[in-house]
Amino acid sequence: MPCIVPVRLWLILLGVALSGCQRETAPRFVSSAEVLALTAELENVEADEEVDPEELKLWKDLQKQIVEQLEIRCGTPSAAKMLGNDQIEKTHLVRGGQVFMRRCKPCHGVTGDGNGPVAQYMNPRPRDYRQGIFKFTTTPYGSMPRRPDIVHTLKRGVTGTSMPSFQELSKEDLEAVADYVILLARRGQLESQLVSLAEEEEEVDPEFVEEIVGEIVAQWETAQRQQVMPVSKMPEMTPETIAEGHEIFLKKACSRCHGNNGRGGSIGNVEVGQDAWGHKAAAADLTSGMFHGGGRPIDIYRRIYSGINGTPMPAFGKTFQEDPDAIWRLVHFIKDTGERRRRGQALMETATQSTAGVESKPDGSSQGDPAEVSADTESSEPSVPPAEPAIPDETDTPEETDAGPNDAQPSDDRAA
Repeated sequence: MPCIVPVRLWLILLGVALSGCQRETAPRFVSSAEVLALTAELENVEADEEVDPEELKLWKDLQKQIVEQLEIRCGTPSAAKMLGNDQIEKTHLVRGGQVFMRRCKPCHGVTGDGNGPVAQYMNPRPRDYRQGIFKFTTTPYGSMPRRPDIVHTLKRGVTGTSMPSFQELSKEDLEAVADYVILLARRGQLESQLVSLAEEEEEVDPEFVEEIVGEIVAQWETAQRQQVMPVSKMPEMTPETIAEGHEIFLKKACSRCHGNNGRGGSIGNVEVGQDAWGHKAAAADLTSGMFHGGGRPIDIYRRIYSGINGTPMPAFGKTFQEDPDAIWRLVHFIKDTGERRRRGQALMETATQSTAGVESKPDGSSQGDPAEVSADTESSEPSVPPAEPAIPDETDTPEETDAGPNDAQPSDDRAA
């Protein structure tokens, strides 16, 4: 019987192998490609070309000013500061930094740029936090994440990727490292905007920097109050709602990216373009049942309603404004599709198949809350899962299935 090495252990072993046995130097933040590009053209001219020394000095000075502003406002890895928030205790950020360096740095790198020593061996690549873009959030499309969103991802991991669950960490460690990730994201946003300021003004005026900081902080503070909640109560999941969901899936062109049967991506040979980080994007294979953003009904609802930041997956909230229950029917179809292969059932290809499946379903089918689809049935028709709590996580409120969008307040605003 082959030995299966857990993902986390594999990453640790690989990190050790790459780093060797020598004592590690103190971690330091590295400048982004945008900062380095300010002088790259002048420093890499052909031998027979002349470079204006004054111009080169100007841009080198601007690079230096950017680095200085970042250190003043965000600190260093060993003495980090939360941009725009002096209320967080230094010991809390030190704790978060220690957890990050021990658990996250091998993949995400010291700066949070997704270029850790083992990143090159991973597909998809580890997340680059510096744009402030987080894919799986409870906030509207284009918004920053809520702090509980990051904690939730750390606890759950990202199914189907190399991002493992860190649920064994203490509550204090999870919250500390979540804040450290937010720190890295804010720092990256500031760095990018300082580059734009330097290019436009050919100076890094502290007054302008203060305005930029205020805008970045405001984005994060606003997001803490923007939790997306269902517009309508989740209806009972039935063979009819599953079939209706498939019809909506085809009618609203979800199938253009995901394929008629939901396979999408590389399996379905569907090209959807690149993501915000410049990597090839793939429409999710819904038949795998491995939903990166979570497999609860509310998780899938939010992916449909708000889209997925940084990817070609758009928000469909406005599309279904007149028929909000249509989103839940899509959720039912997607949940069922994610279990069909495990049940040995054929995938739905056309609306006719969906209807036929419902008509052939005998009366008296079991019904319940669509939290998980049962995998032990041999039926070829849409099946209904057993009941279980739909909202078992602290990122949501007990009233989630009844509340309207953005009604709930965040449980913790410390990151703001």
